[in-house]
Amino acid sequence: MIRKSGLAAAGLAAVLCVASTAAPGAADAPKRGGILTFMIPADAPPSFDGHRETTFATVHSAAPFYSVLVRVDPKDPSSTTDFVCDLCTAMPQPRDDGKTYVFKIRDDVKFHDGSRLTATDVAASWNAIIHPPEGVSSARESFYVMVDTVQAPDPTTVVFHLKFATGAFLPALADPFAWIYKKEILVKDPRWYEKNVMGSGPFKPAGYEIGQSIKGVRNPDYYHAGQPYLDGFTAIYAPKHSAACRPLRAISSSMSWATRSSCRAATGTAAM
Repeated sequence: MIRKSGLAAAGLAAVLCVASTAAPGAADAPKRGGILTFMIPADAPPSFDGHRETTFATVHSAAPFYSVLVRVDPKDPSSTTDFVCDLCTAMPQPRDDGKTYVFKIRDDVKFHDGSRLTATDVAASWNAIIHPPEGVSSARESFYVMVDTVQAPDPTTVVFHLKFATGAFLPALADPFAWIYKKEILVKDPRWYEKNVMGSGPFKPAGYEIGQSIKGVRNPDYYHAGQPYLDGFTAIYAPKHSAACRPLRAISSSMSWATRSSCRAATGTAAM
């Protein structure tokens, strides 16, 4: 269930959280600070809503601003079998012959507007993905045919009841587009997140220029202690790599390895 775009997104998330200014191969502890600059090979995301979109442009633009329930292990983002908690406190053992999963949710998470994130928001987000309201698209609805209901019996508990037991459930749950939205906003306007960004992830939005770039700054209230190491990031939209790389040479010292590699390939140069 985890597509190539999902693996790439997981890799990007790992880089954004743990990237540092230490030299490649350095044995020292990661150093704080710096702005990561990278390219997104698109004009702009079709929308910012991860629940409805499937493109690199959306996930690479907005994933740094959001939390998920579980994710692939950021220490091994290419794995399709190792999962760790993001908003949950521990990976649960299945109950009821594999048809019930009970997740305990962290109680120290805040949305970027300062409000507390609770199990109610997690359940509402998953219900929007699995059972979208009329007129609202969910690109991954079919991934969760095994899910019957998602409930939040209290502020720190989310319960998934499955129609049948299956080993496909946890891999599907780790989809990197399954961002947790604020229930209050979803109730008022299920399509609000198509044009707006407001999550609880490691970075807070710091600017968006259509067709140019999107920027994020470190979230000081991020719940994973000590992360992210970066001060922020700048993602530059570059539908035509060669043209877009020329102005990037001036800031090549802050570019990611992947961005430099893309530019070299696009321009046919080695000096970057």
